Amino acid sequence: MTQAPTTKTLPAKRPAGPGPLAAELRVAVMRTSRRLRAEAASRDISPGQYSVLAGILNGPLTVGELAEREQIQAPSMTRIVNGLEAAGYVTRGDNPHDRRQVLVHVTEAGTAILQKARSRRTQWLAKGIAGLSPEERATLHEAARILQEMSAR
Repeated sequence: MTQAPTTKTLPAKRPAGPGPLAAELRVAVMRTSRRLRAEAASRDISPGQYSVLAGILNGPLTVGELAEREQIQAPSMTRIVNGLEAAGYVTRGDNPHDRRQVLVHVTEAGTAILQKARSRRTQWLAKGIAGLSPEERATLHEAARILQEMSAR
């Protein structure tokens, strides 16, 4: 009885130093980030709108604060907020600390669409992780911990 040929995964070539590893990680993180953004996007919400909703989920912010957080100009943020408001995902309200400013609040519908997008992202990652060996999963767990520590610095 003949066995089907197996494909072997060659051991990954390790980068020589911090520079090559940084370049390798940059590419991997950017590709994963793009794919996660694509998974969250839908006809209901764009990646930019997703980011704004995520930014105000834990509390309202002004349009200026949102623009600064997203590193875009205030007029661009106003357009994003207008679209979110028209869709029923955010509302605007008075700022109790400064009557000249308006706070942007997420609505129940905005929270729901954000959770739906997050669920799609998690499902995509879980599907990929399901195909990994226990050793690869452990490696990813450790890498996630290290990346979180690095990004907190």
